[in-house]
Amino acid sequence: MIDLSEIPAILRRHLVWLIVCPIVFAVLALTYAALKTPVYQTSAELLVQPDGVQIIGTDPTAPGRSQTLQAMDLDSQTFVILSAGVLNEVANNLKLDIDPGFYQPGLRNRLLSVIGGGLSGNSRSSSDVRAATLEALREAINVFRLGRSFVFSITVSHPDPELAASIANETARVYIEQNRSTRTEALARASTTLGKQAQQLRSRVETAEAAVEAYKARQGLISTSGGSVIDQQLDALNTQITDARVELERAKSLYDQMAPLTLSDVEAGAVPGGTENTVLSSLRVQYAQVAQQVAEAATTLGSNHPTLLELRSQLSNTQREIQSELQRIKQSVRNRFEQAQSTVNALELQSKNLQSQNTVQGKALIELRQLQSEAGASRAVYEAFLKRSRELEELPELDTSTTRILSEAPVPTTASGPKKILVLGAALVFGFAVAASGAVLLTVLRGPMMSERQLVTQTSAPILANLNKPAQESASLIRLPHLAGTDRTQLESKAAIARVRVAYALRNAIAYNRPANILALSVGRTGDTSEFVRSVAEELHDMGEEILFAHTTNNRQDETKVPRKPQPVTPGIDAIQTIAAKLSSSSGAVPRSAGDADAAGLAGYLRVEHIDPRKKYASGGDLGSANEDILLVDAGNIDESPMLPVLLRHCDGIILITAVGDTNETEFEHAAAFLEPWYDRIIGNVVLSAA
Repeated sequence: MIDLSEIPAILRRHLVWLIVCPIVFAVLALTYAALKTPVYQTSAELLVQPDGVQIIGTDPTAPGRSQTLQAMDLDSQTFVILSAGVLNEVANNLKLDIDPGFYQPGLRNRLLSVIGGGLSGNSRSSSDVRAATLEALREAINVFRLGRSFVFSITVSHPDPELAASIANETARVYIEQNRSTRTEALARASTTLGKQAQQLRSRVETAEAAVEAYKARQGLISTSGGSVIDQQLDALNTQITDARVELERAKSLYDQMAPLTLSDVEAGAVPGGTENTVLSSLRVQYAQVAQQVAEAATTLGSNHPTLLELRSQLSNTQREIQSELQRIKQSVRNRFEQAQSTVNALELQSKNLQSQNTVQGKALIELRQLQSEAGASRAVYEAFLKRSRELEELPELDTSTTRILSEAPVPTTASGPKKILVLGAALVFGFAVAASGAVLLTVLRGPMMSERQLVTQTSAPILANLNKPAQESASLIRLPHLAGTDRTQLESKAAIARVRVAYALRNAIAYNRPANILALSVGRTGDTSEFVRSVAEELHDMGEEILFAHTTNNRQDETKVPRKPQPVTPGIDAIQTIAAKLSSSSGAVPRSAGDADAAGLAGYLRVEHIDPRKKYASGGDLGSANEDILLVDAGNIDESPMLPVLLRHCDGIILITAVGDTNETEFEHAAAFLEPWYDRIIGNVVLSAA
């Protein structure tokens, strides 16, 4: 992955793409806008009545529905308007099948007609023509609902403005007509169906009611307006039983009071109120009078006086009469009690018989109620169907639908679509986006790029200078000629600062180690860095250093002149001076030792110059007689220098030149692995970046 902060640098490195791609897309967009056939767009607005809205309360075609179903029904009208039934009638009314301005065969059909022997479009069947017409209509018509309202917009796009308006208005009109005819047909179908169902239900009701009456006759289920006869008898009998039980309790209470009653109780007047009668009352009065006379006579007459005896005889007779009347009353109360008991028993027995009959009749009533329920349900359904059928028959032919055209589609005067300036702007933006995306994607596919921080971390050496890549510098000046003077001045100033920094760093690094061999090695896509390395050598010469500049060459000598087992030579500038001295002899003598052989192989890849800015052209270096302290070797790219192992073995310091923006981590890790034995000799890094 790449960091966001690296994107500006990536875009700068691919500036050509960012300029060329928008221009190409702009040219394509302008060409398309110039060649594109203008399309005119117009719209007709249609108010659609939902089925849930009833104008007449008995309208059978408009049942009440929930808002969800109503919304779904409204949304489905979009597909109804674009259905084949509506579009077929539109095509017939406007004769679109034979309209050359509406249907034109596509490229494939034209090619097939040419290959098939030049057959014209008229050779197609009518079904193929109609299918193509319907497909073209569906592509030209766009129907959508305006928000959450009942209004639909029918928008038509076509190169012919008058035909576009005609198609929009005709589509709305045909939809309304078909909607009305559909409602009329629905009423007719419903009326016919309900009439047939009512006749079937009528016979079903008659059969059910006949079954109820037959069952009642078989079971003897007699009923009046008050209900079943047995139920009425039970109600009356329960009332009688209640009254009889009250009377029984009253008789029993009186009997319990009279049973222990004696003559003395009667004489004392302790007779219950419910048992008093005139005979007993008169006897009590008579007894009281006779008893009083006996008491008076006993005080004046003797015990055997005839008057007293007669009075006592009258008193005894009165007592017997009272006792006889008391027994008669007791027997009467007892008979009354027994009669009440018999009445209650008889009523209870009759109640049990009626209850037994009611139980048997209840089972029959259960089945009777089931039969009555079936008959009632059949009658209710029959009455509902009969009522709805009569409503449909009597419903007048009224147009209760409020679906109508709110506004007809006008004939458009201007073509639709974006303006050319907008198309041009969009093409430029899109081209820039494509170029930028391609540059970033290419960078991602190449792998993560090296950064200056990673460079310092892996080499453990500081960054000495940061300058622009040579190729990008020249390219930027070519792309922006009106800024060439300003850019060249800035780039030259930046390059001068960079070479001064590098020269000071080299001078300080070898201050106590002279003579020294310095190797300038590039990593990645750095381009030609020899000019920069040579400028560093010149800067060192200006600082008063005696310096030789050498760079590698690809002119390899004959392999027969290079021994297979070279012996090591003494590192340092003295060894190279010895090698160069032996190679620079005019006689061209063959090396006499293994060291001479190694020198011969090395000299075949080096070209040495003596830096002397006082001369117009640099002179060839004669290392055999020179006393320079510094040899600066431009070894080129690490992947292209064939003598790099020999140069590394004889160097005292290394300057790495790395193009951080064009070198990914994998490439640098490969170079770092190659240089690992000489990491301690790396003096610093020179970073090449985009302008």
